[in-house]
Amino acid sequence: MAFDSDSLTRRSLGPALASAVIGVVLGVAAIAGIAELSQPHAVPLQQGESIKDPLLGGAEYGSRK
Repeated sequence: MAFDSDSLTRRSLGPALASAVIGVVLGVAAIAGIAELSQPHAVPLQQGESIKDPLLGGAEYGSRK
């Protein structure tokens, strides 16, 4: 903590630096949040894959013969 007897530069440097760090952290958090919300949440199907395959004995579950 700066004292009243310190120079004006020293008294204002700490709060200015803290404000800049907090601004950068909040900016990065806001950008990351917006990027996360703007991405589509649906998983795209691979080519040739039917949505009914897991229910009807697709490759990952084996056959029902």
